[in-house]
Amino acid sequence: MLDFISIAHAASEAAQAEKESGGVLGTLGINWKLFVAQLVNFSVVMWILWKFVFGPVGRKLEERRQKIDKALKDAGDIERQKTEFEAWREEEMRKTRTQAAEIVSEAQKEALSQKDKVVADTKAEQEKLAKQAREQIKSEQEKSVLEIKSQVAELVTMATEKVLKQKLDSKHDQELVKKSIESLK
Repeated sequence: MLDFISIAHAASEAAQAEKESGGVLGTLGINWKLFVAQLVNFSVVMWILWKFVFGPVGRKLEERRQKIDKALKDAGDIERQKTEFEAWREEEMRKTRTQAAEIVSEAQKEALSQKDKVVADTKAEQEKLAKQAREQIKSEQEKSVLEIKSQVAELVTMATEKVLKQKLDSKHDQELVKKSIESLK
């Protein structure tokens, strides 16, 4: 540091001497010794700034630039992944909707099939019950007809017995027929 001070002092003395000597630079107001001293001082200041300020600041700025570049690249990758995920999600949703529609369609077909089967079974059961009812009615009719025939036969037998027991005349015959008819009603 003392060298710099001595150089600066020598430069200022040289500037005074140059001003007094006059010269071309002196007429322009430039002292060459002072100019050299200032150039050396400027070089030292620039070296110090470069070594202790611009270097570390430049490295920090470069690190920051690299971080920003990496962050931008990562953001681009994330955006691309997000877009790919959205496309995949939409495709999966479309597939799921298609499968759901197919399942619903199959369920509807199955329900219609089951409904048709139940209707057919019910119809068959109804026909079976109707047939049984008709057969029962027919059986009841036949039974009723047989009972009526049996009762009529009994009545005829009883009427015949009465007629045979009595000696009948025509007036008496008509009266007997009338009574028999009334008793049948």
